[in-house]
Parts: sequence; structure tokens; C-alpha cells
Amino acid sequence: MKNIKLSIICLAYNQEPFIRECLNGFVMQKTNFPFEVLINDDASTDKTADIIREYEAKYPHLFRCVYQTENQWGKKEIGKDILFPMIRGQYVALCEGDDYWTDPLKLQKQVDFLDAHPDFSVCFHPVTVHYNDASLPDEIFPEDKYRLYKTELSLKDLLDHNFIQTNSVVYRWRFHQDSLDSIPSGILPADWFLHLLHAQTGKIAFLPDVMAVYRRNKGGIWTGMMKTEEWFEKCGLAYLRFLKEKQRVFLCDEEDTFLFTLMTFIQKIDCNKPLCEELKKTYSKEYDFIKQKKAVFLKYIFYSFLKMISFGKLKKRISKKKKLYKIIVKAKFRKNQ
Repeated sequence: MKNIKLSIICLAYNQEPFIRECLNGFVMQKTNFPFEVLINDDASTDKTADIIREYEAKYPHLFRCVYQTENQWGKKEIGKDILFPMIRGQYVALCEGDDYWTDPLKLQKQVDFLDAHPDFSVCFHPVTVHYNDASLPDEIFPEDKYRLYKTELSLKDLLDHNFIQTNSVVYRWRFHQDSLDSIPSGILPADWFLHLLHAQTGKIAFLPDVMAVYRRNKGGIWTGMMKTEEWFEKCGLAYLRFLKEKQRVFLCDEEDTFLFTLMTFIQKIDCNKPLCEELKKTYSKEYDFIKQKKAVFLKYIFYSFLKMISFGKLKKRISKKKKLYKIIVKAKFRKNQ
């Protein structure tokens, strides 16, 4: 196919119960432009890869797929190292293998908007959040309040919190010109960082139509975030790297979130595991600070004083820091940790 206008990026791994719905969402798209579907199957042990091959054989003009023989988690960056260099489209959409699109005009609507508004580089829409275990009823994300009641947003808005669900976004792809090396490796959430990088080059548009479903399931990468030892073992270091990179690249203050995450990390992990030693080595300065109750207490006293002499938004920020250091002072850690 020539003149590909949009590339769909899909990561798949052991999603046999869901992958058909995801792929159907791709092939049902009605557009007046050619698009491609780039999929990486990360050595699935179920029938996910077989189902993808079935669609690839049926729609050879759409699908370009990579089938790993060895799982690449922690070895390669699936996007940056494998799929992103394959992108031919001017625009890029994302959808993981357990999510799916519900509107056959989704891509057309988003591309039409970006074509008509060259000062925008990101376009997204609300999605239905579906809990596979039926623990909660379906809900819409983001709520109006969470996106600040805006339909036009900025990098500054997105730095505060991530209101863009991954399978709702379409980018004006910046990496045909810019180096992929500007995307940090080993970070989570990688999609939020990708949103931010594109928001550096233009404005963010919100379209009101609900056009996709995001599944929350027990096997999801963010299940147990900041709660379980298993989550910290799998994602903790990558999340800390994300916070550091976010602060470095976008010059925002992530000290509070970083220290709170590090404190929780220390509490959750077994001090005898290699991960604990890696954590101490990588973030030795911050680790030592958190363990020094006197130093933390002095920080608490300092921000307590600042709170008394500050006003407005500054007072709110200082109150947040005071609360953080109070939590760290009271934190209990395992022996020898």
C-alpha cells in the first residue's frame, strides 16, 4: 500500500479471549485514506498469535505483524525498538490487544480533525471502562472534571495527570523527523510519556464521542498499582524511572510523588531480594534520606513553618509537602531494610 496515512500500533500477549474483538475494531474502520495495522505478539503461550495470523492472512493489505519466539519483556522496548521504526503513517493510533474500538468512524473523525487543525498534535476521546470481573459497573473515562472541563488542552494540563486513555489517542507522529532516542527506555507508563512528547509539538483536542472500550482485568499491568509486592517487583523501578525522566525532560516537580513511591516500594519489597539492592544502588541518595528519620523530620518542620507564612496556591503545595514528610516520618520499614 502506498501513501499510508495512519498506522495502528498494537501490543499483544496472551490475550486469546479478547484479541478478536480488538482486531475486529481495526478491520471495521471506514476511512477515505489507507491505514496499516502493526502488531507485535510477544511470544504468547495461548492462541493469540494464531488468531492474529488468521487476520493477517485474510487482510494482507492491512496487517504487518511481528511474532516473537522469545518474550521481550525487560529485554527490548516493543514500541521504540520494534514497531515504531515500521511506522509509515502521518498519524498513529494505539490499541492494546485486550482493548477494542466500537465506532467504525473513529479513525476518520480523528484524522479529519487533525487535518483541519494543524496546530493540534494529539486527539483523544472518552472510552467505556469495563471491569471483566464485574466488580464494578461500566463507567466513562475521563470524567469532565478530570479533563478540567476542557475540549482544548495543553502540555501543562497533561503534566498534572494523564486524562488520555491509550486506545483513544491519535498522534500527529513526530518521529518521522525526530529521533526515537528521545523516548526513554525502561519506563512505565510509557504511553503517558508518549502523550507528553507529542503534546510538546501542539495542542491536545478532546472529541466527545465514546468510541472504544478499555478493559480492566486482573492480568493488567496496572492491577495492584502501589499496593502489592508483585506490582512493585514488576513495575516499581520502571515507574520511578518514569518520574525521573518526566522531571528531567519536562522540567516539572515530581519530588513528592517520587519520594512517596520510593517509601511505599521500600515497605513492600523483601529486603533479601536482589530488587532491594538494585533500588538502593539506583536511588541511593533518596533511599538514604527516607531512612534517616531526623532528616525527614527537619523537612517536616521546615514545611510546617513555610505553611504558616504562605498563601493561596503556594500554601496548598506546601501543605502537600508537609503531609508527605509527616507520612515518611511515621513510616515503618522491615528490619535490615
